Amino acid sequence: MVDLHLVDSSRQDPYVPARARELMVSVWYPTADRAPMPLRPWFSERMGQVYADGLAQLAPTITGSWTLGLSHGRVDAVADSAGGRRPIVLFSPGMGMPREASTAQAEDLASHGFVVVAMSHTYESLATEFPGGRVEKSMLPQTGDVDEVKAQVGQAMQVRVADTRFVLDRLADLSVGIDPDAEGHPLPSNLAGMLDLSKIAMFGHSLGGATAAQVMHDDPRVAAGVDLDGSLWGSVLTDGLDRPFVLIGGTDHERTQDPSWQQFWSADHGPKLDFRLDGSQHHSFCDNQLILPVLAAAGIVPADFDTEMVGTIDSRNSLDLQRGYLRTFFDTTLGRYGDIAKSPATLLHSEIILVP
Repeated sequence: MVDLHLVDSSRQDPYVPARARELMVSVWYPTADRAPMPLRPWFSERMGQVYADGLAQLAPTITGSWTLGLSHGRVDAVADSAGGRRPIVLFSPGMGMPREASTAQAEDLASHGFVVVAMSHTYESLATEFPGGRVEKSMLPQTGDVDEVKAQVGQAMQVRVADTRFVLDRLADLSVGIDPDAEGHPLPSNLAGMLDLSKIAMFGHSLGGATAAQVMHDDPRVAAGVDLDGSLWGSVLTDGLDRPFVLIGGTDHERTQDPSWQQFWSADHGPKLDFRLDGSQHHSFCDNQLILPVLAAAGIVPADFDTEMVGTIDSRNSLDLQRGYLRTFFDTTLGRYGDIAKSPATLLHSEIILVP
């Protein structure tokens, strides 16, 4: 894997107008071998501290700094060119969340042959760490006013869609060997020749799922998408999509409970599926489903807080189910499986409910 610092010199940052818009993305990809390259920390020490502080606002018993161990991604490892060009999957996290908070999903897709590009949306994300250890924290004011929250979400959606389309442009550069990194960090060997720009999908958690839908609406380069438990925003609500899209919601989140999902469903004219993951809650769709049960077992957070955030479903089972559905959906829609019999609808499990 490799982290890239991208600067959009054509766009003024809406959160910090004196600066050009800048992003950090992580590119996860299949590697050629297990060369002695370092494993990327799940969270760096700086990001671990910020993330712990963020959770501590919800559960004051959380203290200290985390790195949470290592991921399975080897930094700057040689990309595996033996499989030819690989499909690309973009990822956008929930509002306020950093890209690192869905590492478990990203590295699994990469281990099954996808190139995954995970984005942090600077100044909206809890924090974004740039080369040299510079950390830019969220600029969003804390508010309980409904109208102010709607305004924040509306602005965030516009920024996120622009971020994603900028990243797509940079991937096009990367695919022909142009290094998009602002510091000129050398690209891993073989990575440029690995990207298949004709096969791009996107998924996201919470507002990231809404971002995936709106990006598909605005940009035909994205062929398929998945929304993990996020209400939808933007013109996609009234226009729908003409390409495959999947909604996966928690225990109390399906079309009958979310007017935005119902509106999208009625307007959508492409292939679509709606699933409910029973026993799950909103944070079951990010790495918090792995973190919080451990903290609860250690007595660091109350058991009821764990249940409120990630539900009653076993976290490993939840993760395995989500991984399987994402892989199969992207394999099917991006042409790796031509047989619709391998679509997610045939993978029904007692905890996954297909909403008719």
